[in-house]
Amino acid sequence: MTAASLADAAYERLRTALVHGEIEPGAAVVEAEVAGLLRMSRTPAREALLRLELEGYVQRDAAGRLVVHPPTAREIAETFMVRQLLEGHAIRLAASRISDAELSSLVELIRLDQRALRRRRVDELAGINDRIHTAILVASRNRTLSELVSSLRARIYGLNAFVVGSQSDQQRFVADHAEMVRCLRDGDDEAAVALVHDHLARARDLLLAGLDGLGAAEPSFPRRLRVSAA
Repeated sequence: MTAASLADAAYERLRTALVHGEIEPGAAVVEAEVAGLLRMSRTPAREALLRLELEGYVQRDAAGRLVVHPPTAREIAETFMVRQLLEGHAIRLAASRISDAELSSLVELIRLDQRALRRRRVDELAGINDRIHTAILVASRNRTLSELVSSLRARIYGLNAFVVGSQSDQQRFVADHAEMVRCLRDGDDEAAVALVHDHLARARDLLLAGLDGLGAAEPSFPRRLRVSAA
């Protein structure tokens, strides 16, 4: 593998770890530690960290250390405002473009969503939520729109546990997903758009509330990372 390929691989692995919360916001990121964890030399690790710094995933703190950038309240609010616009338009498009096979797949995801809720599996709920929103984006048949939303979703990282909220919040989100599928099946684009806007607003509010829980303890860099992306 070339040096450029190694740097790309290091970047993708670290970015995935950040997005999926394997590395907590505020954790110090040391070049030598990253290189050892990824089993590569420090040069590709350094290049990957530089790219992540340029993209805003990591930043220098007051002591000059490289740390994972904690999303701010303003960043969360602005990101979700744009997501509401884009995902609202995506589900409007999907209401007239979704195929029977895609609807069947979404119905199955709703079944899994409800099962995860009964079992109180927060990790499964978060993953299924991502799959449902992605499936709706794909059904919009607008690749650029899907890519933009995927990029925005990746900008709010390390706070996934707060998205599903309390058991009452979880029940509401799961009910929302089932209602989205009903709207898509019936071609009710206006109701679908309103539902997505409200759904994302509640997710935003949970994330903003979750910011208060950050910084209670000094986050540490993980001793290992999953080999493949979630």
